[in-house]
Order: sequence, then structure tokens, then C-alpha cells
Amino acid sequence: MRYLTTALVILASLALVGGCKKSPKTGKPLPPPKIVKEIPAEANPLRKTYEAEELGKDLSKGEVTADPAASNQMALYVKPGAIAAGGYVAWGPYEEIAPGKYIARWRIKAAKLPNNGKPILSLDVSGYPKDDRANYKMLVSKNVMAADLPEPNKYYTFDLTFEVTAPFSFELRTQYLQNCDLWLDWASLELAK
Repeated sequence: MRYLTTALVILASLALVGGCKKSPKTGKPLPPPKIVKEIPAEANPLRKTYEAEELGKDLSKGEVTADPAASNQMALYVKPGAIAAGGYVAWGPYEEIAPGKYIARWRIKAAKLPNNGKPILSLDVSGYPKDDRANYKMLVSKNVMAADLPEPNKYYTFDLTFEVTAPFSFELRTQYLQNCDLWLDWASLELAK
């Protein structure tokens, strides 16, 4: 029993100090691990994507539909007349972010659009400082025109950059301004470099 206790103490000690850091082949010490200084954009852990089809009925309008060109082969589809002009297609997620500079991004496509010089959509980042819902405000917005979606049934991305200096509860809103066929694939938020 005493030998078993001694062996367990030795194993626990090795686990605490990281075990033997020697090559099993040569017995020489291993070099320290390489430190990654920059994370590739496609693997950015500071990016969060909100799939439109997963937002839920309390955070979206329209219908979930199959779309092979969408990220999960699903998108939120809004047909003409489904939402009154000026209504919101999707909004949320009401999550808190730390102070910093961010990029909000949307992936959207539309069918043939009216080219009447009026905006098709409005995209915005809105919210309120931590624990201060009374100070709800829009931080940044962009009107999307027909010329911004030149090819029917092709997805385009739209970016909005903003900065917050204190913890902030945000939402990414997509406002429907004209009756047209519209698909929202996702919205995302990432920390800007």
C-alpha cells in the first residue's frame, strides 16, 4: 500500500509540473511550444455568427426556407407583402460586448429589385449601455439600395464598423423598406483588428 501511495504522489507531481518534457526518442528536452501571434480570420474565435434561420420567431419574421447557396443550406425568406414596409425582418441577439472596435456583417440576397432610388433595406447596430435600457440608441446604420444588390439571387455581404467604450448590449437589426423577395442568410459580429 505504501508503494501505491508513493507512486500516486509521484504521478500527481508529474501532472502538476507538466510531466516529463523530453523527447521519447532522444531523451533531450523538447523546445518550447510555438506561440501563434495572429489567428487567421476564418478561425477567428472573436467572431460570432447568428444564422437567420436559428433566430426564432421572437427575433425574426418571414419563413425558414431551403437555399443551397446559404451557409447551412437554409435562410430566412421574406416574400412581398409578408412584412409591412418599415418592419423588421430580424433583430437581436441582445448580448453584451466588451469595449472595443467591432465589425457587424450581414449576408443578404434579393430577387429582381425595383430601381426607384429608394432604399431596399436598412441595417443597423443598436442597443444600450450595460444595465441602462433607458439609454437605448442606434450606433451605426446603412441603407441598402438596389445598386448594392446588382445581381438577382446572389448573396452579398454588408459591413458596419462601430466602437463602444463601455460594456454594451447590442442587437443587429434588418429593416425591410420595400416589398421584394429577400433572403437573409446570417448576421455576424467580430472584433476588428
